[in-house]
Amino acid sequence: MLDMKYEVTGSDKQSSKVTRALEDAGAQIWYEHDERYVRHADLVVRSTAISDENPEVSYAKQHGVPLLSRIEFMAYLADPKKKRSVVISGSHGKSTTTSMVASIALAAQLDPSFVIGSVLKRGIGSARHGESDLFICEGDESNNSMLSFAPHVAVVTNIDYDHMDFHGSLSNLKSSFVEFLNSPGRDGFSVVCLDDENVRSIMPMLKGRVITYGTHPEAEYQAVRRRVHNGGLSFEVHHRSEGPLGVVNLGFPGDHNMQNALCSLAVCRSLGVTTDTCSYGLETFPGIHRRYDMLHAGNVHVIDDYAHHPTEIQNLLGSVREVFKGRLRVIFQPHRYTRSRALAQQFPPAFINADEIILAPIYTANEKPMAGIGLDYLNRFFQSKYDEMKLRCIDDLDAIYQYVVDSSRPGDVVLTVGAGTVNTIGYRLAETFARRDAELVSGVDLERIAQEMSEASFLMDDQN
Repeated sequence: MLDMKYEVTGSDKQSSKVTRALEDAGAQIWYEHDERYVRHADLVVRSTAISDENPEVSYAKQHGVPLLSRIEFMAYLADPKKKRSVVISGSHGKSTTTSMVASIALAAQLDPSFVIGSVLKRGIGSARHGESDLFICEGDESNNSMLSFAPHVAVVTNIDYDHMDFHGSLSNLKSSFVEFLNSPGRDGFSVVCLDDENVRSIMPMLKGRVITYGTHPEAEYQAVRRRVHNGGLSFEVHHRSEGPLGVVNLGFPGDHNMQNALCSLAVCRSLGVTTDTCSYGLETFPGIHRRYDMLHAGNVHVIDDYAHHPTEIQNLLGSVREVFKGRLRVIFQPHRYTRSRALAQQFPPAFINADEIILAPIYTANEKPMAGIGLDYLNRFFQSKYDEMKLRCIDDLDAIYQYVVDSSRPGDVVLTVGAGTVNTIGYRLAETFARRDAELVSGVDLERIAQEMSEASFLMDDQN
């Protein structure tokens, strides 16, 4: 909206990189909530995390100021009368796939608009206003807000058992995805991953043009000859009727990222982008914050990731294990009481590739406490699978940081995993290990070199 020359104000509980960037771009932001801030507003937009009791929301309702949720506002911006929208949904991979599609669109000079649930690196950011009719965004399945859109292209990356507090059953979740995938108009199309069992189960219910992708032999776009190299991976893309299309190189590992990249290529190629441009957009894709985010690479590596569902965690740990052979230490912060209760039995097996699991307190995400559901509850499920040599349960983030610092050794890979504030530990650890590495180079190593030179000089004198 700032790019479109609107006057934008806002409020939040505290300052952050995001709010500071908005202030630098021209927004006025207050770090408290007060009805005064919306008295002259023409429109109030709120996150679903903001309740009706919020003084600004309450004022808007009482005084007839138009009030929209974030998704409703995005759907307005993606108005099919003005935009061809690409809306990407699915249980996992939405932000990464949306970012990859945006990266390809930028490489193709399509001048897209996009809104992403994370932040594209290299200063690109999480949102962009373009002059073309292409609008790229995520569609959230957690509360069916994806159904607010009238997309030109509807994408579903996968369907997994999650958000049952809203959907009630996997069957209801599938029905929502069917409705979403059938929403594009006559000129539009849908894109789905044929590797996913739940997606395959809804295929008979889909109408219109459906483009499929994956490693599945019946997929229209197939990934073959996958190879891991230099911390990333490459694969060949074959089209069911056209044959080999080319090679895609990614700067990070993981079959889930290969699927996200293949999905992005299928979407953009179907919109008229050449295969070479798609490959270039993916090869130069900078990644997004909190997705395989390498915070420090040194004697101890520190990686942060937003993964908070068992499937995401298992994929993450598997991809890290392919690249690194050192001790894999995972700090896991569970997300929400409802998710912790619903997926408690599925969490422990997801950590099979970890050498050490450190359980942190549940991140509530403003949920009200649930009787009997807490860190001790989850820990019991982990204790049934792992012994005390592999499992730690520490109920304080500062204590976790100190424990990892004190017990680290060269070659360790430390992962901070979860959708909450666990990344703050990651940043602290990265800073500490970077300082240690610098001290090692400037101090201990130089002393050793000097000692070796002195010994060599002594031997030469002795020989003379």
